Amino acid sequence: MSTQEKMNWKPLIVIILSMVMMYITSFSINVLIGPIVQDLNWSVSGLQMVIVSASLIAGTLMVTAGRLGDKIGKKKVFLIGSIIYTIGLTIVVLAPNSTIFSIAWAVIWPFGMVMVIPTSIALIMYFYEGSQRATAFGIYGAILMVISAVAPVVVGYLASVVSWRVALGLSPAFGVLTVISAFTLPETEKDDTIKIDIPSVIMSVVAFGMFLIATTMASEYGWLTEKRPFEIAGTVIPLGGLSIVPILYVLATVLLVVFFKRGNALAAKGETPLLNASILSNIPFTVGMIVQALLYFLFAAVLFAVSVFVQSAAGLDSFDTALTTLPISLGVAIISFFTPGLGKKIAPKWIIIAGFVLILGGSYVLGQQISVDMTPMTTLGGSVLFGIGCGLVMAQIATVTMIKVTPEQNGEASGLSETLKEIIGQGFAIAFAGSILFGSVYSFMVDGYEATEGLSLKEEQKEEIVIELENTFMEITPEQEKVWVQEQLPENTKDAYQNIVNDSAEKAFVKTMNIISIFTVISLLLSFFLPGMKLEDEVVE
Repeated sequence: MSTQEKMNWKPLIVIILSMVMMYITSFSINVLIGPIVQDLNWSVSGLQMVIVSASLIAGTLMVTAGRLGDKIGKKKVFLIGSIIYTIGLTIVVLAPNSTIFSIAWAVIWPFGMVMVIPTSIALIMYFYEGSQRATAFGIYGAILMVISAVAPVVVGYLASVVSWRVALGLSPAFGVLTVISAFTLPETEKDDTIKIDIPSVIMSVVAFGMFLIATTMASEYGWLTEKRPFEIAGTVIPLGGLSIVPILYVLATVLLVVFFKRGNALAAKGETPLLNASILSNIPFTVGMIVQALLYFLFAAVLFAVSVFVQSAAGLDSFDTALTTLPISLGVAIISFFTPGLGKKIAPKWIIIAGFVLILGGSYVLGQQISVDMTPMTTLGGSVLFGIGCGLVMAQIATVTMIKVTPEQNGEASGLSETLKEIIGQGFAIAFAGSILFGSVYSFMVDGYEATEGLSLKEEQKEEIVIELENTFMEITPEQEKVWVQEQLPENTKDAYQNIVNDSAEKAFVKTMNIISIFTVISLLLSFFLPGMKLEDEVVE
């Protein structure tokens, strides 16, 4: 570890370059949904599945990558990860079709990301200590907040005036700079005695994979009862009227139980588990970790739902989408940067509770403000309110989560916390919001068709039409949709089609926000169980 009195800026610059590289991708994908789908002749639901798949790899392998850095050297893992990431995003930018895009996005760059994120934090810990470490983390956090707010606007503008490929190409460009500069860093200490339990890695990937895939399948197969038969290679699997979704959830839960039991068994033998379940007995940490994951879930789910609506229903471009979501990002960045010190005057628990109240209010206002005739300024009030609420919680929750964690448990607690943030706060958020939003649109379209034609359809008939709509819109392009409307719809519905679609989209968005708000209420209630002391009263037990 560096003990120089004069601060060595080189490691921090390299790490910040890598974070800019990744933030351009992760914070800009929402504003690129429209142009990517249009350019690759794809569907929004197809792109959604690919984004979720990336979170699966990134979330489940986060702890493994951190252990690998301890074993073979943090610089080596960081460098390899940066190279993989850059290659993956380069393939994404040059992808000629949705298949190549999917492979690069869902498989290649996430392996790079999962190697860079844990080692970047570890490298700051390694190269800096004392006041220099505090300075490094402060600069690191401030720059990332700025990038998270600015990146979508820059990328959105470039996508609107040039192309999404040029816009997203900023990411591998910073990747090249990261790789070149990373070669100049010295290697860190290694610990060859560290062992990585491969069966645990496999179980965690499969378990979280089932969890995320099941969520994306919910709109197609139903959340509880069977919406349509589940098939494998053309063979119908009889499930007794039950949807495949809850079955996959149960299997995922069983696998996670086995995973933690294996970890306990390894710990009992004196070996190092991938994750030790004993950390979950620390109730303040467990509650804080769940609340933190739910915060990131709310943030990602709302951003995804707003971005999809703005581009698909309101027909705004990438730049306008970025301007629409900018107040949320700015609210989070500014408030989370300037309010951490409030925890010394007011118990962070109450700041967090106030934040979730604002999030709840902001979600409601957003649902009321958004419409197919909107402009980027239409949702300003709800966006600011939501962003401020997220910022208040974000500024305090990490500290509160770790407030009762002993130094010996820091690594384990951080690893589990980061894993849940990625799985719940990114993958599950997008899968869930997408499933509710897309499923609701088709359901409301059937209601509109029923009202227009003066029909009285049974629930079974409605469900059949919903399935038909889902199948149709997964296969046709916007141009083919126009032909389908003219050839397949009754005259009254044909004339009212655009109004039905617009009305359905608005109702589906409101429904999605209302359901997301249920998670806000859960987060709010859980926050009452957080430790109640001020930061200056922090005591580790």
